[in-house]
Amino acid sequence: MEIRKVGMVVCLTLVTCLCALPSAAQQLQDTRDVVLKLFLDCQGAGCRDLDFFRSEVPVVNWVRDREDSDLHVLVTDQTTGGGGRLFTLAFIGRGEFEGEEQELSISTSADATDDDQRKAILGRLKLGLVQYLVGTPAADQIVVSLLGAQGVEAEMVEQGGRAIPREEQVASSGDDPWNFWVFRLGGNGVLNGESRIKASNLIANLSANRTTDAWKFDISGLFSKSKSEFTVNPDLPQVVSVIEDWRLSSILVRSLTPKWSLGVRTISGRSTRLNEDFRWSISPGIEYNFVPYSESTRRLFTLQALLNVRHWDYTEETVYFETEETRLAASLTAAVNQVQPWGRMRLSLTGSQYLHDIDLYRVALNGSVSMRLFRGFSVNVGGSYAWIRDQLFLPTGGASQEDVLLRQRQLQTNFNYATVVGFSYQFGSIFNNVVNPRFGGGGGDRIEIHIR
Repeated sequence: MEIRKVGMVVCLTLVTCLCALPSAAQQLQDTRDVVLKLFLDCQGAGCRDLDFFRSEVPVVNWVRDREDSDLHVLVTDQTTGGGGRLFTLAFIGRGEFEGEEQELSISTSADATDDDQRKAILGRLKLGLVQYLVGTPAADQIVVSLLGAQGVEAEMVEQGGRAIPREEQVASSGDDPWNFWVFRLGGNGVLNGESRIKASNLIANLSANRTTDAWKFDISGLFSKSKSEFTVNPDLPQVVSVIEDWRLSSILVRSLTPKWSLGVRTISGRSTRLNEDFRWSISPGIEYNFVPYSESTRRLFTLQALLNVRHWDYTEETVYFETEETRLAASLTAAVNQVQPWGRMRLSLTGSQYLHDIDLYRVALNGSVSMRLFRGFSVNVGGSYAWIRDQLFLPTGGASQEDVLLRQRQLQTNFNYATVVGFSYQFGSIFNNVVNPRFGGGGGDRIEIHIR
């Protein structure tokens, strides 16, 4: 019986593969008519549907690995002051196009949908491809349009006696009735349950920010309440877990030079899990970037020093016999962020030290690397580790069994860590042109609705 099952699986697989051979051969023949091989390297917002780009730009050969490409397009994005996204497309020539590089940018508004974002990226992608397609057979399919005031692609305006792309213009507060201020309100609620378990989660948030080249100000608030009810035994009382937190934070930053900044952070809030009835802190500091901030879409290397004034009102007396206290602490953070053709890397190291007791400190290391090692093979490694010696908030009464199992209280620890390791290997045809959504499915175990 088992041999019969295995034979049936093998036969079905062979039939499927044989049916696909004629169309695969035809597709291979079609790809020989196009010269430029394009690798789109975009992993952030706006690039969730790569089939869209393959469908909209059929005049190139889409390949799966940059080693096979004539042109590598690296897309990065950053949050703008208004809450939108600034997309930067770096066109990196390879092979016969080696040394032919350019960068194009475009921004989207805070309420832009996924479709708005991908169309914005597509517009700049098409514009940037012109330089590389003019010497190929695909040049006959290029149509250049200069649109009017409502246009997007290739829109140019006169400023200072020269024509520049509209997205490079610097807006002034006189053009903006809101004077660069942006406000947001939001919230969500989640309910789920089973016969013996019920859970609810309520989250509300608000924020206001104003961002210019010289100043950056942001204030945000968050309220969160989670409640879980467990019926372990119908004859016994329910086990109820409630975790409630709120937090109000702000940051004010002044740009001094292309590499230096001054800033101050403030935080206030409450956390039942951390034995905090109320807390506040104020942290002035300075930051130096070893590369200009204008290059932040591709690389950052910052060193930040803060002096922290922290105050707590505790719900219960702590193991240090305190019900409230105010302490000084110094912290230093080094951070590196790289987005390059070979991959992406983020790494930060933070050390903090309470000034009243040298035995109270914390060192935290966080990082992630996603790298292509060779053709078709990539690895990603990420994780964090913290050496913890500064838990001033621990209550004298410790934690009950329910607190431990339901994680209602932070327990005493000397460390915490998290790690993830993965890899991906693709091999076979280098071409990635065809889009075929048939039998794509669409099932799943959850419902998601997004309305903007």
